[in-house]
Amino acid sequence: MSTTTTIIIVGQAHQNDSGIIPTHLIQFTENDRPALILTKMDGSIDRKVIIPTIEHTIDDIFLMIAVFVLKLVNPSINIHTNQKISLYELLNEQERMDLYSKTTLAFGNTRTKVVLNIFDGSHLLGQLDQLRKYPNDWEVTLPAIKQEFNAWHGKVETKGF
Repeated sequence: MSTTTTIIIVGQAHQNDSGIIPTHLIQFTENDRPALILTKMDGSIDRKVIIPTIEHTIDDIFLMIAVFVLKLVNPSINIHTNQKISLYELLNEQERMDLYSKTTLAFGNTRTKVVLNIFDGSHLLGQLDQLRKYPNDWEVTLPAIKQEFNAWHGKVETKGF
């Protein structure tokens, strides 16, 4: 069963007060096969799914935004899949690297803000340095404290970070 380990909010930064004016939401799910699931926040049922690479998941998130939200990058094939076909299978490494470069350039010309709300244990915790190459506004929120039931110990536990 897949578990959402990161919620990514896409939108515009407020010009005076930081924060975000959201337009889209991406769920990063893990445990079964990782997936990025993009939905609009306007209530429409249209959603896009891509199966990211393991080592470039951050780049895949930004690629997804550049293709489906900003519409500034056009891959040679459709990267949205309902058949759980990964970007490894859809594109060779050189094609992915070229798309990542185009994506970085595309974000330099936008006022897009990307907020990553990363939960404890997410795969993305080890990839945060990849964010620094993107010229747009971005923000990362990390756990400070959590309380949840631990099934292994049969009790509720509180953890500080």
